[in-house]
Amino acid sequence: MRRFLPLALVTLALLTAAAAQAAPAKFVRYPHVQGNRLAFSYHGDLWVANVDGSNPVRLTAHVSRNTFPRFSPDGRWIAFTSNRMGNDDVWVIPSGGGEARQLTFLSTGDSVLYWTPDSKRILFSTSRGARAFGSPLYSVPVDGGLPEPLGVDVASSGMIRQDGGMLAFNRLGARYWRKGYKGNASDNIWTLDLKTKAFAQLTNTDLKAFREHRQNLYPMWGADGMIYFASERDGTFNIWKVAPGGGEPVQVTSHKKDGVQFPSISPDGKTIAFLSTRARPKDDDEDVKAGDEEEEKAQELAAREAKARRPALPAEEE
Repeated sequence: MRRFLPLALVTLALLTAAAAQAAPAKFVRYPHVQGNRLAFSYHGDLWVANVDGSNPVRLTAHVSRNTFPRFSPDGRWIAFTSNRMGNDDVWVIPSGGGEARQLTFLSTGDSVLYWTPDSKRILFSTSRGARAFGSPLYSVPVDGGLPEPLGVDVASSGMIRQDGGMLAFNRLGARYWRKGYKGNASDNIWTLDLKTKAFAQLTNTDLKAFREHRQNLYPMWGADGMIYFASERDGTFNIWKVAPGGGEPVQVTSHKKDGVQFPSISPDGKTIAFLSTRARPKDDDEDVKAGDEEEEKAQELAAREAKARRPALPAEEE
């Protein structure tokens, strides 16, 4: 019986299901996984399907742009970003379908990141802060109410650990389109202990080597206590991991021609979903592959990726 790593990888590879010899699915973005369910944005609307691509269900049908779906830890809700009122706001919808509710109303842009571990609040990035440039992360109650800032001066992305004790975050923001960038504008992984209020920078800590600093984006807490993130440390965006106490990051995926885009981690920290346009190997027939911990240690860079194949989306109306 195959044993699975604490963190299995799922790639939304923009490919057809093996049984359907059709064109690749296009315009699929921002995947998020919880258990056997995959949420994603397709042509600006939200969909949910099984991770094998079966049973696709459309959650929204709106002329606006609906993006960054995030399952709540209890599985009841999906938070998402929508500009249906003119600018990006935080919205929430039942994960099984239903009426969407608006949770933020300021005229600045708000973008959903993750949930608090108790499923009561939604963490989001925003430009509503008092500073001219940069803002703290905020959270808003799922039942409605005033958003509240977290205890950081500037942050653009982040996630609260599953036990609620620490925040991992970026300050500057993702510049994934600047492929190959090196320099002092590269973003880093930071942590904030939510009890002691102690900050720590985990990446690009050698200031003398700033010309070689690479981007480190989308911090995610794994079930093993490690912080997973996307980085171009090997020249292409791949998933890496680092201990919350610091140390040398370890590479997890090894894309060569095209890299990881828009990664997100499941609420339990066991599964990462991300986009990749890399071609699917002909000899890879498994949906989810991973070796056990001993195999990962032996191979070091060996988290073998899997493919959540394209849902059978209905034909578009003319």
